[in-house]
Order: sequence, then C-alpha cells, then structure tokens
Amino acid sequence: MEADLKPLEFEGIRRLLERLCATPFGADAARHLAPAPSIDAARRLQAAITAARGGLESGEGPILPELPDVRAAIRQVAAPGAALAGTAFRNLARVLRVGEQLRPYVEKRPELLPTGPDRLDAAADLLPLIEAALLPNGSVREDGNAALRQLHGELKSAREQVREALQGYLRRPGARIHWSGQRACLHLPDGVADQIRGVRRGAGPGGHGYLVEPMERVADNNRLERLAGAIAQENQAILRALSDAGRERLSGLQHLVESLTWVDLALAGAQLSIHLHGKAAEMVDAPVLVLEEAYHPQLILAYAEQHGPQPRPLSVHLDADCPILVITGPNSGGKSVSLKTVGLLTVMAHCGLHLPVGGRAVIGNFTRIFVDMGDPQSVAFALSTYSGHVEVLKRLLAAADDHTLILLDELGTGTDPEEGAALAMAVLDQLAERGVRGMVTTHLAPLKAFADTHACLRNASMRFDQDRLEPTYELQIGVPGHSLGLLIAARRGLPEDLISKAQAYLARLHHH
Repeated sequence: MEADLKPLEFEGIRRLLERLCATPFGADAARHLAPAPSIDAARRLQAAITAARGGLESGEGPILPELPDVRAAIRQVAAPGAALAGTAFRNLARVLRVGEQLRPYVEKRPELLPTGPDRLDAAADLLPLIEAALLPNGSVREDGNAALRQLHGELKSAREQVREALQGYLRRPGARIHWSGQRACLHLPDGVADQIRGVRRGAGPGGHGYLVEPMERVADNNRLERLAGAIAQENQAILRALSDAGRERLSGLQHLVESLTWVDLALAGAQLSIHLHGKAAEMVDAPVLVLEEAYHPQLILAYAEQHGPQPRPLSVHLDADCPILVITGPNSGGKSVSLKTVGLLTVMAHCGLHLPVGGRAVIGNFTRIFVDMGDPQSVAFALSTYSGHVEVLKRLLAAADDHTLILLDELGTGTDPEEGAALAMAVLDQLAERGVRGMVTTHLAPLKAFADTHACLRNASMRFDQDRLEPTYELQIGVPGHSLGLLIAARRGLPEDLISKAQAYLARLHHH
C-alpha cells in the first residue's frame, strides 16, 4: 500500500511503538514501520500481536529483556579472517540465551513467530563454545586451552619472582613497587630515585616522584612482556577461532536477530493494543471500510493521561452502496479529525496493528490512501493555496482506482466558491466512476445538494449542539451539516446590527 503518512501523523504511532520495544532491532523496525506489502503479511503481524497480548494478559509472557545491538558484530563476523572482540561475543551470548529462552513461548503460541521456533536457536551451539573460551566479562579464560594454561602459569611465576627480587629495594624511604604494564618498577620519591641505577619510566602516579626500573630487572621484565605478548597472540587465536565458528553459523545468527525483531515488535504492538483497548481488524480483499465506535489513538492516550477531553466514537461505513461521504458542518466540529482517524486506522490495520474500536473493524485491500489536508501553498515554489490543491488533484486523478481510499479536506476551496464547487463536482464524478472510496469535507453549499442526488455520494455531517455552541464530534450519515458561521459569530459577541446586516446579505445571496 502507498499512503501519505505525514498528514495522518503516523509518526506518532511509530514513536509509541519504539518506546515500547525492548531491543534495538525492534526499535528500528518500529521507527520504519510501514504498510505491509500484502494483506496476508498484515494478517501475520496481527496474529502475532494477538498471541503476544494473550501471553501478556495471562501473565505467561514472554517479556523481552533489554538487549545489546549485535548487528554490527554479525556483519563483522561475516568477513573471512575477522576476529571479534570478547565484548562482542559476550553480547552475542546474551542474545543467544534469550533466543533459547523464547523457544518454549513460541512453541506454545506458534502465531507469535510465523517462521517457527527453530530460527530462535539455530545458532545456539555457538553458546557453549563462547562460554568455554570466555569469561562473562568477555575476557579470554586463562584455561581456554592447554597453551594458555601453561603461559599464564609461567607469567604468574615470573611476576612473583620479580616481585620478590624487588623487595630489597623497599628499605629506601617511600619506595613502593609499581607495575607499568607488565614491567615491574619502583615508585621512588624525589631525591631517592638518583640512588638507584636503572631506567627512568616517567613520573609516578599523580605526578609525584619517579618510576625507576632497576637495571638488574630489565631482562626479567622483558621476559614478562614476551610472555604477555604470547598470551595476547593466543587470545587472538581463540577469538579468531570463535569468529570462524560464528561465520559457520552466520545464517542462524541472522535468523535469530530477525526473529527477535519480529517478536519484539509484536510485544510492543500487544502493549499498544492493551493501552488502546484495541482489536485486530478483519482484513478483506474488497475495497470496503467499516469502523464502528472507532477512536483516534492519540486522543485515547491523551485522555488516559488526563491531557485531553474524553474522545467521542466515530462510525463509518464505506462500500459499493456508499462509496464516498461528503461531510459538512461548522469549523472545529471534528471533520478533519474524522478524516485523520479513518486514514490513521486504515494505515495501522495495513501495518498489522490492532485498532481502537468498540465494534466491528473491517478494512479492505486499499493499495493507495490519498490524503489532502492542510494548506498546500508553497512560497518556495510560488504556489498559492488553490494552485497547491490543484497539484494534489492532478496526482490523485492520475493514479486513483477502485482500490484507492481518498481523504480530502476542504475540497474546492482557495478560489471563487462557485468555480470551486463546480471543480469539486467534476472531480467527485470522476472518482465515483472509478469506484474510489473515501471521505471529503467541504463548506461549499452546492456540494450538499450535489451529494444528495448523486448515486455514489452520501451526505454526512458533524453534529453541533446549537444551544451550547459546542461540537459533539458525532458523525451523522445522511444528514448535511450547516456552517453556522453567523450564529457562532453572534454568540461570540459580534454586534447585533452587524449580524443582522450579514443575515440580510445572506438572504440576498440565496435569492440570487
């Protein structure tokens, strides 16, 4: 599906999902979430979210821990001859363990991972190799192999011999043993350093005194460095062997990350579904749209956090009998919010997310959602508001077909009202002939009469409480709305004589 996501504010849904993800892979998937390439793909994520929600609500889980990002390490291990750092293997081990731990959950709820549980532990036999070679902090174990055991034994013995040999120097005032890497030195205060024949290795800790390596110990320290170098080489050989083992299991590691990404996204979608009291929409091939008691997700969350009023439910039904709704009514009555709600929920369904609806939710296989909201004028490209709308209509008419959903706000505005209405009628005629589904808002009175007699159009309006001068945000199908501009102006305090004169002019305009 192609969709204009920005005017529908889908980015807000992405951010919500990203915050609910536990892993960097899932968070990336949430940031780039888009409508699925097919209805079947959307259904698979729907089913995974349903399974994940069932596990969360029953207390069975799973709950993913925070995990390190191992994707760079997997890319690195793919290169022949690479040797990953021990910390990279430590991170891989954490991810491999979580993959093993997830398998029972997926076996119990297969819909949680459509590719099956085998991908979670396809590289699990790498884990004992890592644990046998490395400590939990990523350092190579001293007993990682026979050569390392011997080298570490020699190094410890040699260090102890050097330490004992330096004991005689500690009779000097303030003298202490200090290790500089593998070299044993004496830390001597000023005035004492000159009494020792040796090599100065710089200032002491904190800039106090000097480090002196006695000449008699230089050969011993050289041996210590050779042993340490041999250990480093052996450590690198172990890391390279582990990297080779990882390369042999490269596809398994990649499948593990892909599986964790999917499960993390499904769990985030399940948490969002719980917050929104959502449910999976019925995804169908026909271009129909049924939303009963639907809510805009952001309005629900704002109300839950006591940052907004209680939202009102919206019910919309678009099919062959009622393809296009023409919505009228006063400003601030909720027309634009209705369009955004329908568009956003349709996109969410095509992404596989659950929808906040109290009744049925049926979403058709729309291959394109076309949105025109806001003021499309551009100073940079010298486009007026009207010219901007015309450019949008050109793109719409070039691509719209019977699987297109349109959401057009204030169709026909930006020019002479009669010409704008005439253009809107012609556009709606063409769209209706192509079997397009959608919703159009307008303030142009001629469009109400046009919709009333057109076979493919249906009037609708946002109900307005005229006594309290407040919108109710309730969509009424089959009832045209009124702008109520003069009534609202009078109730807001404009002078009575001004309103009376305006009403007289309005009567003359209607007469003509």
